[in-house]
Amino acid sequence: MRTPSLVRLAAVSTLSAVLLAASPAQGAAADPAATEPAGTAVTVTTSDAAARAGLALVVDKDTGQWRFQQGTASGMTLNYPVSYCYGNFTNPRLLGSSTLEFGGAQTCDNARDWPHRIVVELQSTCSDIWCIVFQDEGSIDSQWRSARVANAFGGLGCDNSDRRKYRLSTDVYARGIYIGNVLSTTEPILSCSM
Repeated sequence: MRTPSLVRLAAVSTLSAVLLAASPAQGAAADPAATEPAGTAVTVTTSDAAARAGLALVVDKDTGQWRFQQGTASGMTLNYPVSYCYGNFTNPRLLGSSTLEFGGAQTCDNARDWPHRIVVELQSTCSDIWCIVFQDEGSIDSQWRSARVANAFGGLGCDNSDRRKYRLSTDVYARGIYIGNVLSTTEPILSCSM
């Protein structure tokens, strides 16, 4: 869930980029990052072992879903998957009034990508806009799976004494090696403190 202030901030930055691009006095073009189409993917830092295996971890900036692609020597990625592994988050949410549920799942359709695993870490900070330092609250490990799906779902007990901002940090593994880390793209604010 996005807060209204974040939506206003995004709208102001987009409007500013459009006005700067349309201004005849401004000789520079608009920032390409401000005009990227929705659903674009970004290659995140992968481990040395993943780079040696020719894998690159690619994350959709809008949804937070991840997949593996063939890496190249230049650091670019090809548009087709070399692996059929993909994953996503289950964003933190309250179940009842005292349980915070979170998790993720990774699916690897090809047995050559097994064993695979994810470790989902729940992180929190205060709910104000200037709170950017997150602390670890707990984690869930899918353990190594030699099967198509690796699930890591669970919950932690909480009280309703404070509102906190939450996010997920997931360590991704496949082919028996660490691939990289993915951060969730949403940071819900919930009436739950650990």
